[in-house]
Amino acid sequence: MTWAYRTELRRSPLRWVFPVLVAVVLLVLFGRSRSWIGVWSQASAAAQIPAFFLGSAMAGAASWAAAARRRSGVPTGFAAARPSWRIEAAQFAATLTYGLAAYGIGVLTAAAVTAPRGGPAFQWPGYVLLGALLITGCTALGHLVGRATRSLLAVPVVCTLGCLAFLGLYGFVPQGTEPGIGLAVLSGYPSRTVAAWPLLARAAAVLALAGLAVATGRRVRTDGHGPEWRGRRFGTAGGVLALTGAVALWASAGPLLVQRPAPAHPLCTTGAPTICVWPESRQYLPALQAMAGRAAALPAGRFQVPDRFLEEGLNGEPLDHGNGFYLREGETWEVATSIAFQTVDATIPQSCRGTGEAPWELIAWLTARLAGGGRPASVHGGPSGVDQEAIGRLVAQPEDVQLAWLDQHLPREGHCG
Repeated sequence: MTWAYRTELRRSPLRWVFPVLVAVVLLVLFGRSRSWIGVWSQASAAAQIPAFFLGSAMAGAASWAAAARRRSGVPTGFAAARPSWRIEAAQFAATLTYGLAAYGIGVLTAAAVTAPRGGPAFQWPGYVLLGALLITGCTALGHLVGRATRSLLAVPVVCTLGCLAFLGLYGFVPQGTEPGIGLAVLSGYPSRTVAAWPLLARAAAVLALAGLAVATGRRVRTDGHGPEWRGRRFGTAGGVLALTGAVALWASAGPLLVQRPAPAHPLCTTGAPTICVWPESRQYLPALQAMAGRAAALPAGRFQVPDRFLEEGLNGEPLDHGNGFYLREGETWEVATSIAFQTVDATIPQSCRGTGEAPWELIAWLTARLAGGGRPASVHGGPSGVDQEAIGRLVAQPEDVQLAWLDQHLPREGHCG
């Protein structure tokens, strides 16, 4: 088996495109965003994101490699000297090796650039393993399809685009009511972690698919005249049953991401108000300290600023039910937005809420003020009817100009008309 694997590794056509696979991984890793650098949970999730594209590419590459082998055939002496399942397993393993090696280079690179300022948390293995499973599953699917065809162009292209489309629609961990099978994540919030049992269920399904690809692939005659049915049915049937059972286990395993226990000693800014984050988010403390200072310096007598603001999950409440903020890819604008919302809620009396519609212009001004300027270029969208550029110009005006605008937009008890 070892000799056959080394032979397949040397003969694999993927050896010529391996540098391209590595380039794709590094381009996705650093081209999408670099705010994850220095935060282990975010770095681990960022290292996993290239698997979304690499897995789709490996589906096409595996299909191409398997179809090429079927077209060329295997020498009779070689096939007779080695059990067919070993030949098939060696080819699949060689193809997968190139994909996982390219992925591994990206993971090691993400760890290397994060280590100097990431603190003691180190790599979160759940995200990294999830990406490896995605690549393995796509490679197995491509190998399975490729062994049933001789197409060296159409089928690999269909495999690549099909996997890319499916993963784009259903591959990610579901958010709210969105559909998703949970084979990829977009961000690694420190409040969440990958649960062991759902990850193992996915691993079982992927390994069963790989076994089915090997068992079915070895049924194809080396001379390409059709399937060898005798003596091979039980291997394929067993692979189908194993895959069915693993998928059922996957469906009943529960959510992939679960809430982490809140740390006893989160990291907090000094003074009042305080902004507290998970230990993994330590690199954002200087920016949050400056934001806390701007919150403390809001016009006196006009706002009731809460004493404490927490990153999501630090309050121990279920995820998506608390009022904490997210550091989404390191963007502190969302922290300012969360503080603005909570400050407005604490400041404006219920009797002044009217129909319950939020005072969006006031929230937009307060967010820009807390963030230290206008909306950054990396942030898009916002509440309808609010001119973000005008708000950005307003926060650059002298204090008396801003106070005059504020007094027109900030309702108070007895003056809600």
